[in-house]
Amino acid sequence: MKKVLLLATACMLALAGNAQTTTNYDTDRGFIHPGGLHTQADFDRIKSQLANNNSLVTRAFAVLKSSGYAKSDVQTWPVVTIKRGVQGDENYMNAARGAAMAYQNALMWKITGEKAHADAAVRVLMAWAHTTTGIGGNSNYALAAGLYGYEFAQAAELMRDYEGWNRNDFNVFKQWMLSVWYPSEIDFLRRRNGTWENSGRWWRSPGHYWSNWGLCNTLAVMSIGVLCDDVFIYNQGLSYFKYDQVGTFVDPRTANPILNNGLNEFLGNLVVTHQKSDLETGAYGELGQMQESGRDIGHAAMAGGLAVDIAHQGWNQGDDLFAYMNHRLAAGIEYLAAETQSVSNLPWTNYAYRNCGTAETDDRAWTQTGPALGKHIRPYWGTVIGIYEGVKGVKMPYSEMAYQDMIAGGPDGGGAGGTSGGYDHLGFSTLMNTYDSIAPANKVPTELQGKMLVNGDTINHNELGGLVNTYQVNNNTGVVKGTTITLMPQLPDSVADTGQWQWNTGETTRNITITANKSYVYRATYTNTNGVKSNLCFSIAVQGDCIPSSGVSLSAVVDGTTYTKDTVTAYYGSRVILNCTARANYGTFKWSTGATGSSIAVPSLTKDTTYYVDYLNQGGAATRKQIALKVKYSSLQTVVNGVVKPDTTFTACQLGDNVVMGPYVPAAYTQGVYKWQSGATTRTLTFKGITTSYEDVLHYTINGKEDSVKYGVYVQDSVRIHVTPGMYMIRNRYTGEYLTNDGGANGNAHFMPLNTSNINQQLFKLHEPQNDSIYSIQSMADSLYLGAALRPLISTRKRFWFYKAIGTNYYEIKNPLRFLEPADDGTVTYDRTQPVNFAFELVPYQDTAIRDINTNRDGNTLQARHYNLAGQRVNDSYKGVVIVNGKKFINQ
Repeated sequence: MKKVLLLATACMLALAGNAQTTTNYDTDRGFIHPGGLHTQADFDRIKSQLANNNSLVTRAFAVLKSSGYAKSDVQTWPVVTIKRGVQGDENYMNAARGAAMAYQNALMWKITGEKAHADAAVRVLMAWAHTTTGIGGNSNYALAAGLYGYEFAQAAELMRDYEGWNRNDFNVFKQWMLSVWYPSEIDFLRRRNGTWENSGRWWRSPGHYWSNWGLCNTLAVMSIGVLCDDVFIYNQGLSYFKYDQVGTFVDPRTANPILNNGLNEFLGNLVVTHQKSDLETGAYGELGQMQESGRDIGHAAMAGGLAVDIAHQGWNQGDDLFAYMNHRLAAGIEYLAAETQSVSNLPWTNYAYRNCGTAETDDRAWTQTGPALGKHIRPYWGTVIGIYEGVKGVKMPYSEMAYQDMIAGGPDGGGAGGTSGGYDHLGFSTLMNTYDSIAPANKVPTELQGKMLVNGDTINHNELGGLVNTYQVNNNTGVVKGTTITLMPQLPDSVADTGQWQWNTGETTRNITITANKSYVYRATYTNTNGVKSNLCFSIAVQGDCIPSSGVSLSAVVDGTTYTKDTVTAYYGSRVILNCTARANYGTFKWSTGATGSSIAVPSLTKDTTYYVDYLNQGGAATRKQIALKVKYSSLQTVVNGVVKPDTTFTACQLGDNVVMGPYVPAAYTQGVYKWQSGATTRTLTFKGITTSYEDVLHYTINGKEDSVKYGVYVQDSVRIHVTPGMYMIRNRYTGEYLTNDGGANGNAHFMPLNTSNINQQLFKLHEPQNDSIYSIQSMADSLYLGAALRPLISTRKRFWFYKAIGTNYYEIKNPLRFLEPADDGTVTYDRTQPVNFAFELVPYQDTAIRDINTNRDGNTLQARHYNLAGQRVNDSYKGVVIVNGKKFINQ
């Protein structure tokens, strides 16, 4: 067996070529659907048995119907992260129950056709797919990933042909299986939580985990491969059961004790011995001690059931794993069944279980000296009897005893109890696998095996691609596209060829030669002399022709901050680190720069550049991600006492603060031109111990772009300001609009353009009820008062305070809680606790002042000089409040 695997490995390395980018993935891959643990033929048989009143199947179906999880109104409770292994922080039973609900409702639908059950199954599946994003806990996360991953996948496989399952939702579910479940499962299989490669330490312990850990994850990966029509993933899972990935297996074993020095889900390590037995058994005349046989009967029985389901999954696609390695699984199952019956004198070879890195003599090592015996029956013995006796016609006497124990109290169900053990298997094996009797010789299908001829080498395999899965990164295990392969089904030596062959590709010869242009499951159906059909599949995974990974992300790190956007802006000269990550590990990276690591550095960003990276997953399919880096040459800011206020040109400060006014420009960029309206040519203006407010306009040219920006720093007076009571207009100095009472009673006040035709709407009287600078603001339009936010207008007086920027006539207005600020829509917000930009002007009302600036009271043209409220001279076109000859006017 070891020699065969090495030959296949060498062949795969020779066949590997450049990976291809896969888009619009074609799901026509030759898989049988439904083709998980059950096929349509199973349901057709069950319906016939129920119609014919088969008593056992009828009773088994009654068990399903009575299950609470099989009800169409069942409720599930999905969680964001499924957790297992940390006491007090576990919720994995929610997932166990959720998978059982989906599976049992799926069975109900497939048997009865009742839409309510189909809808329930889909509802449960999608609830989990829309919620769960990860699997966590301690190392026991791997058990949750394997067990509930395979169960969710099996339920979904049954529902895939339900027309009521929206195809987009079905695709979402498949992507969920690929992005949440598969990465955890395959990472465990390839790394064993570090115990295989042991993070570079001198010892390795690939056999540290008991067989049930690898078995449930193998079953999950195979199930996902079928569900998602991914030949590579299917083969990848299959490889852990069929082949020795470590290279330590020797058959027959002569060492005593046998060491756990290889992966224990591999059939050769799972059934550690395989020998003729003097005990009464018809299971091909042999018994095989199992890897957990000396541990305890509960775990041994769990492993046996998972192995049977793996073989059943393969069988339904055309890979007879029940017959694999000279019917080795049957020998192990019979041995396990004998343990459950407390059969004495079972053949035994001592088995040494060594923990990570411990020597055989270490007291933490455990040498098992005999089989664990005792009654422990799990709900899968119906599958054992159904396949071996009902289909293959092979008597399994010890398994018969276990089966009778299982159905003694009634046929088996599934999803039972409040602990994990009741959910390790989907159950209902009696319902799904009962045949009328043991198959007579003339009804037994012929056992087929496969060989292939590739590049002159004959390989004793019936699959290619995904066979080499160690902890080392290797995504070149597929067949090069275009490779010519001859597929050669093999009959037992004593069986004459009837010549009746039918391939799913249409050929009718025994051997066919194919050109591997896509990943595909080629299936031959052979009809023997008794007219009984049997299947043999050849699963060929072409390099790069698998589903690209969806959990790939690209990020940029700029100045210690990580950005995950498609476009990232960084300052001129910045150092940028680009990182690509993938949820499914063991892929490789190729950047547009030619780099092959997961990260690249851009040492100095000086121009806009788009980078991309191709992530090649384990099957060689490429997922491309790209990111555009945009150069930023400057940003507006003001610095107060060393604290940067980004995107700020107007800001308030305290008397004596140190203020730097001007944009930030990276030191690496030295070509800017700056000119302030005041005459300065420096990029920034610095005020140490500022004493008065200041405004200026900066004209600048940066990277060929010319622009102007107005800056203002406003020194807040230390006390609130006394304003002379009287008539005022309240002006937003940034927009030139005036606070306007346009809503009537209980209406709103807005900032609007000057309305000289109805000046009372924009005229307000400031009342000072007490002599402590507390004011109420009354509208002259209706005599109502402004509320807490200058809106709405009410009959009750509200309190306001005024704060002024030193050296200006600019104000902040504050109610008892917040400072007010004009909003873009003309309303007022009040969510600030500190002054910012002193946005308000108070324009005293004089009936002689509110008129056209260009004429006097007699209608003659004015020739005097014009000044704004800041005392700066302005021209005739200046809009807003101006001072002419000592009087205020509003120029429109």
